[in-house]
Amino acid sequence: MSLLITCDTGGWRTPSRLRSHLAGTPLESSTSVSERLPSASERQPIVAAAGDDPLSRTGIDREAYFAARRLAHRSGASLVCNEHRSDLIDVGHSLHHRELFPLRARTLPPATRDVIIEAIYTPYRQKVERQILSLLHHWSYVVHVSIRTFDAKTSQGSWRRGDVGLLYDPSHPDEVDWCLDFIEELYDLAPDLKVRRNHPGRGTNDSLTKTLRSKFSQEVYLGIEVVLNRAWMSRPVVLRDVVLDQIGEAIACLTAEPASQQRAHAA
Repeated sequence: MSLLITCDTGGWRTPSRLRSHLAGTPLESSTSVSERLPSASERQPIVAAAGDDPLSRTGIDREAYFAARRLAHRSGASLVCNEHRSDLIDVGHSLHHRELFPLRARTLPPATRDVIIEAIYTPYRQKVERQILSLLHHWSYVVHVSIRTFDAKTSQGSWRRGDVGLLYDPSHPDEVDWCLDFIEELYDLAPDLKVRRNHPGRGTNDSLTKTLRSKFSQEVYLGIEVVLNRAWMSRPVVLRDVVLDQIGEAIACLTAEPASQQRAHAA
């Protein structure tokens, strides 16, 4: 078995071929800081527009980017992150999805949006697919864990309950079993963490994992979205990192060798 962790929405870089297309648009200002990881002082919460799906993005999900890297390190997983700006396009959506482009990007000319697809969307999705094919050369099947975060409050102001959401296809027995086993492992490591299944979204909604299920059979591919509540993920405190390490260990117990065991073998 092998493990792949991805993050669709944490990128901040602007492809060089896009800069001339964005000149003079409201999205041009973001290019000045696009080649470096944003500092803590620049990390502002990203709030979904009213009426949007709680997992939709109107900007860069930096918390998910940080979480994906830490979880991959802790679990020993392969990692693929979208390094390019997710305020230009959500690479997790299908091309026909109405929220493929965030609100500001929808005002861009069609030709510019085509370049965004060519420069960001297509290369990322091809990279993820190639990585899965590469892993399948060595393993009988792949567990693909896609990391996102979700808003703690709805657009109406009510709280979304739960610290971690697992989005999967209920008709896929192996995905169901993996999620149940994950919840059991995590309960042993972090019993106070509230994990909910297919909340705040559904694993059958439009996503990269759903697309990949149609390309790979159930026997070789499991696609799980692990979504983290920004009520705790956006706080740069030691406890947040401890919880992420516990989640990483729980994932590793099911799909890979935990980082702690890797270090023991190396010693």
